[in-house]
Parts: sequence; C-alpha cells; structure tokens
Amino acid sequence: MAKGDQGVEWNPHSMDGEEYCLRHLHPRRAEYVVPGKKGCPERRFLVDVSYGLHCFTRSQERGEDVASSRWYSDSRERRVFCMERWRLSYRLPELVETLGRRKCLHTRGEEFVTLEVVEGGRRFDYAVFFIVSKSSAKGADLNLFVVSAHERFNKLDYTKPVGFHIILMNRYTGKPIKKPR
Repeated sequence: MAKGDQGVEWNPHSMDGEEYCLRHLHPRRAEYVVPGKKGCPERRFLVDVSYGLHCFTRSQERGEDVASSRWYSDSRERRVFCMERWRLSYRLPELVETLGRRKCLHTRGEEFVTLEVVEGGRRFDYAVFFIVSKSSAKGADLNLFVVSAHERFNKLDYTKPVGFHIILMNRYTGKPIKKPR
C-alpha cells in the first residue's frame, strides 16, 4: 500500500526519554476487491485509510494525575498517550487490510466494528471502530477512518454481522445499510 492523500501523519511521541513511533498509523491507500457474483464482475475500490487519535490514546481517568509528558494532542483534543493502545495499534494496518475476511458489526450508527482475539499469553477482544465514506480525493473511491481501537472489557451488544464488501458497495453507491434491530 502507498501513502494516501487524506489523514494525519502522526508525530512520534516522546515520553520518559523514549520515543514511540506512530508511522504505522500514517495514511495509506489500500485496494479492496469485491468478488463478482450472479453475473456481476468483481469490483475494485481504492480506499484512503487513516487512523484517529483514539487508536493510541485514552481519556484521563477520574482523579488521575497525568504527567505533562504523557499528553498527546491533535487539532481537536488532548488525551493521555496509552502504552497498551499504542502497542496494539501495530496490528491495525494488517487488520484493516484483511477486513474483507473478517466479521464486521454495525453499531447502529455510521460506524462498524470488528473484534479480534489477540494472543500473546492471553485472549481478549480488540474492538476496532471505523467509518467508511465516499471519497472526493483524486484517485480514491472511498475513505476508511479508524476512529478508535482498544481492548474491550465489557461485551458489545452488536450481534448482526455485515460483510465488509457490502459496506464498501453500499457506501460507494449511496445505498443505506440495513441497521440491526
């Protein structure tokens, strides 16, 4: 994948004498192929992928004293740099590349989520919330913005899966996606 024209190129975060790279979350362009079926040919989409601040930061906990070096800001908000979210964020580019093979769930809004069990000595849910929209950028068909990604400690209520290819096709054509009941 090559770098896309949309999204934020996150600066590395310096904290306690260490630098934490965020280059893996720079925007890039991905190609997704929707297989042909019922006499319709396959469809290829060029998608500008970008990642939000919530993929590697968290909210300040009530009463938490946060050192100034732990804060990370963008043009809209300031949040606490989170080592766990940052570490897990290295999985995001591969996860996003393979969305066509994953179970996506509708959040009853404009976002979708995919859960993945992550090993590494323990098993847990990694929730990735993303939005797909039609692109106005030159050479891109769609945008995929990963809003947030983090370990889930409580179960999500979203039960009806929707195929990622349906998300792509419907967002591209402007057709609504049936929301779960």
